[in-house]
Amino acid sequence: MEIGLVLFAGLLAFGAPVFIALGTAGAYLALAVVDLPLSTLAQQFFTSMDAFVLMAVPYFILSGNILLHCGPSRYLFRFLDTLVGHLPGGMAAAAVLACMIFGALSGSGVATVVAIGSIAIPEMLKLGYSKPNCMGLITCSGTLGQMIPPSIYMVLFATLVQGDVSTFFVSGVIPGLLIGAMLLVTTVAVAWVGGMKTERKASWAERRVAFKEAFPVLLMPLIVLGGIYGGIFTPTEAAAVAIVYSLLISHFVYRTLTWANFKLSMRDAMAGTAVIFVILGAATLAASAVTFLRVPHTLMTAVTDAGFTPLMLLLAVVALFFVLGTVMDPVPIMYITIPILLPALKAAQIDLIHFNVITVAAMMVAQVTPPFGMALFAMAGIFREPVATVVRGALPYLAVLLVATLLIVFFPWFSLVLPQLMAAN
Repeated sequence: MEIGLVLFAGLLAFGAPVFIALGTAGAYLALAVVDLPLSTLAQQFFTSMDAFVLMAVPYFILSGNILLHCGPSRYLFRFLDTLVGHLPGGMAAAAVLACMIFGALSGSGVATVVAIGSIAIPEMLKLGYSKPNCMGLITCSGTLGQMIPPSIYMVLFATLVQGDVSTFFVSGVIPGLLIGAMLLVTTVAVAWVGGMKTERKASWAERRVAFKEAFPVLLMPLIVLGGIYGGIFTPTEAAAVAIVYSLLISHFVYRTLTWANFKLSMRDAMAGTAVIFVILGAATLAASAVTFLRVPHTLMTAVTDAGFTPLMLLLAVVALFFVLGTVMDPVPIMYITIPILLPALKAAQIDLIHFNVITVAAMMVAQVTPPFGMALFAMAGIFREPVATVVRGALPYLAVLLVATLLIVFFPWFSLVLPQLMAAN
């Protein structure tokens, strides 16, 4: 067991990709320690991806990339800017709102960072916002795409705990709005203290034009989520509908769909899907070996014997997620820890709907925690700036995400009220 941990940590320290570190450590544990047959490794790797609900992941990634590369995302930001751009901190507030809505369209934090960052940051710089502050704000706000449904991480969580994706989706609505509101207040305060310039107030005629242009984009989450909760289609089918809808509005409404930007959308979607699924397979292999070694049972016994209250256990898990987020991506964190922690969580009678939201909130933090946060690298790559510059601007907004995560831990109501209402009806 110890050699497997050393292999994993050593490969990460030497810069090996996460899936190689996980796969190597998992293969060693499975073959040398547990003595499983070699064929089991391939079976575990394949079966980890053989789930109908996981088809939603590439579909949502592709729909987000179509919105990003084929044009519709710019109309969304333009409309929000006409509403609040003239207020102190209005441009930054429009960026946060755009991240919330685009996150609900794409389900991807990184796609949201790229889409809104490439549109909003040049405009914010013209008004005197500092580049680190702009990049930090969009980087942290972009993670809202993981909380506000549909969420790719909630789909992955559902496969790990064999839960209902639509219930997990609805549990993220109020926490997502809460975090968005906290980021809005923070960014307006930062802009006001910094004396940022404001834009000319848009006329109502300009707002009507901007709304008319953005309406097809604004309609998309209503169609996708309304279809899910109206029982018209499953979350996976909703993701496929999102692709068709984004293609239709790009071609027939905005006339911006070309063969070149469609190929770019497909390429980025395939690359993003491949990264997630290869990490998923390697992490499942490692987690399976650890399960054979009865680590989850040992952990459950230790928690029971230690007399941890549910709140103490949740705080310990959140602390673990925060620490792992400094060295690992969110997907392997989830796929390594959830199977190990699940028996202890059930023994402590912790509501998995509440824990789902806590996990996603912690993964939002992991996306912007140096040195390995994915969103940090996405933002740094757009503007070819050092990651340290993005980190410096992200610190006040990262603090907001940390506080929001603790609020969600201490107040389950935020996570549970809508699922309970849905179950009652």
